[in-house]
Amino acid sequence: MPPVISVVIPTYNRSALVVEAVESALHQSIPPNEIIVVDDGSTDDTERVLARYDRVRYVRQANAGQSSARNHGIRIARGEFVAFLDSDDLWPEDRLERQLAALSLHPELDLIFGLEAKFTDQKQFDHCEIRDREVLACLRSADYLVPAPFDLLLLEDFVPTSSVLFRRHCAAKAGPMDRTVEPAEDYDFWLRLALQGCRFGFVNAVLSRRRVHAGNLVNQWVKMTVATCHVLSRYQEHSSLMRERVARRLSGLHYDLGSRLFYDRDFKRALYYFRLVSPSGRTRVIWAAKLAAARLLTVSVAKGC
Repeated sequence: MPPVISVVIPTYNRSALVVEAVESALHQSIPPNEIIVVDDGSTDDTERVLARYDRVRYVRQANAGQSSARNHGIRIARGEFVAFLDSDDLWPEDRLERQLAALSLHPELDLIFGLEAKFTDQKQFDHCEIRDREVLACLRSADYLVPAPFDLLLLEDFVPTSSVLFRRHCAAKAGPMDRTVEPAEDYDFWLRLALQGCRFGFVNAVLSRRRVHAGNLVNQWVKMTVATCHVLSRYQEHSSLMRERVARRLSGLHYDLGSRLFYDRDFKRALYYFRLVSPSGRTRVIWAAKLAAARLLTVSVAKGC
């Protein structure tokens, strides 16, 4: 008998999009046992548009952020497994079927995820979004079971939130999502699950489709990258094997932040991140020039020049 699955969909002022997300969960080839929509204090007509769905459990809370809404959904879920779906994303029809097939082959798995592809209202993309070639090669060579998931996660957040199916009791072990590191709270959550020894499984197929639009959080690049740096700094010392590589990744992220903020003429913050960089090779000269320019322009702005 398949396990009981609870879908948790956090939403805020996305009445038009959340209906599409709910429909994609309802039309699974193997449907979930319950669908929970946690409304994070929406001021639009979200409650009204969801009222027609008898199979949707609508819960409203005061606005507290996406991580709080997900935590709320996990707490009230009745299923052994929880499946995340963001309110602006969609699932392919065989999403849960593929994950349950993986679970039947490897019943020891605690968390199962897959690939994610982007789409817009005009176009659908089929290429995955994992950038680190080593990470992607490792995942694709794995027979479902992901080796050393914590170390791999330090290289890249390769777990798409809307593709995840995990055992609810694992969340109790790892603790709730941390709103202080939004919008990278899901990345922090995967790392804590891995540290707790949860066994990660990978399905080499697109299990979620991420909508690209002006309002989704991943478009807030600076905020996301700053949060990712905070998360990485938390766990850098937990793996002696990966410490140096994490340091290089952090240095690269700090350089990218400095460059982006410099381009945006936020010279003071650009200077802060340039100072955190540990340059090497040919980038040293470019970094030094940017650092000097940011320092000079920060002083000029402070003087009102």
